[in-house]
Amino acid sequence: MSVEKNSGMQKTARQFLLALTACLAVAGGAALAVAPGDAPESPVQHAGVTVDWPHTTATATPAPVN
Repeated sequence: MSVEKNSGMQKTARQFLLALTACLAVAGGAALAVAPGDAPESPVQHAGVTVDWPHTTATATPAPVN
């Protein structure tokens, strides 16, 4: 690989990383700007068994005879 081609690839990689850093900085700033400051947290729902659900016990029912 020639020195000229190698330096061109390094320049391209450097420019890409600079653009990526700039985009991430802008996106991070935008996220902070729209984030609510003192908004109350929403209630968190957890999956699993709860005691407040109206549980019913399963009963066996005979299959209808045709």
